[in-house]
Amino acid sequence: MRHTAIALLIMLLTLCLPEAAFCDSDDTIVIEVTSMVASSAEASRADAEGEIEIDPQLSGLRKKLRSLFAYSHYAFLGRSSSQTKIGEVCVTQLPERFVLEVEPQVAKGGEGLIEMTVALIRDVPTAGRPTPGRQRPEREIVLRTRIRLESGGTVLLGGPPTAAGVLILALSARR
Repeated sequence: MRHTAIALLIMLLTLCLPEAAFCDSDDTIVIEVTSMVASSAEASRADAEGEIEIDPQLSGLRKKLRSLFAYSHYAFLGRSSSQTKIGEVCVTQLPERFVLEVEPQVAKGGEGLIEMTVALIRDVPTAGRPTPGRQRPEREIVLRTRIRLESGGTVLLGGPPTAAGVLILALSARR
């Protein structure tokens, strides 16, 4: 009788524990962000031949870029890699006052999946003189979405216009 009570107690505890308690003890997620600017160069030789010009540092993304976007020129801006834990926000500084915030969460329905809330934010300078007490510029949310991808997968996000073209981000995550 005592063994049955202990077994029942253990079963009840496992049903009541949060889902996160069953995650691997290593809940570290590696987030990689590659930023690029895309444009349609006027009268370029690549346009005339129907080809696209891609910075050599972006060659691994050629097929995806070609299938998703209609630009003729892609220039590499930067790449960053950072580690974060599930439920923590990873912040990546991007060109032209953009910031990318990525928060990985426990993905439901798939063991190899990583679910993330992604926000692309632009720091907007305040007009006029600085106001006392205001410590940082206003923030404009340009994009907010949830993404689910397999560990090691990459998703491309077409972003806002910049001085040189359109900002495009390649976002990868892996356990």
